Amino acid sequence: MKVADSTSARSGARSRRSASTLFGFCAAATLGATLAALYGHGAASAPDERWQLAARYTARFSFSIFLPVFVASAWNRLAPGRVSRFLVRHRRALGLAFATAHTVHLAALVTYNVVAGKRPDVVTLVAGGGAYLVMFAMAATSNDASVRRLGRNWLRLHALGVYWLWFVFAFSYAGRTFGGNPGFAPLFGAAVAALALRIAAARARRPRRKQGALAF
Repeated sequence: MKVADSTSARSGARSRRSASTLFGFCAAATLGATLAALYGHGAASAPDERWQLAARYTARFSFSIFLPVFVASAWNRLAPGRVSRFLVRHRRALGLAFATAHTVHLAALVTYNVVAGKRPDVVTLVAGGGAYLVMFAMAATSNDASVRRLGRNWLRLHALGVYWLWFVFAFSYAGRTFGGNPGFAPLFGAAVAALALRIAAARARRPRRKQGALAF
């Protein structure tokens, strides 16, 4: 009986620590995204430009959280260390923090479109809107119960989600980079480097037993 009580106590303590970590990451992401929006909003005078910059800087902030989530397992497989192990250990919390920050970006982007009187084209709605739907689905299933219930479908959903989100970021930054705005080149380069890291890790593990690619 004492052993069972001790095990239950340890499990409860782990759950509380996990919840505390998740809350801390999401709170920090919300604060960071809000500050990014305020910074962008204060960098212009016209209302539409303010919200455009708010959307731009919140996207960059959420991208800075997405990248570690995207490369965590690959980095840890190729060059394990304290940082990579930390990212893998807290990947779920980081993924939910990204979803939180990117939701702030969505609010800024929608506000910009309303203020500027713009309607997103069909491609943007399908690619960008679809990415948000998948992101919210990933966030909703980022728990042990969903992993058990969905099984392989959980792996498929999260693998699809991270690559879809990667594509939207990479495509957006590539368009701006090659469209005459070289300031976006480092962001596009970071996206390409992250994909290259995942490809290298996938090749390195081919002789081993195949494992599912986890996201958040």
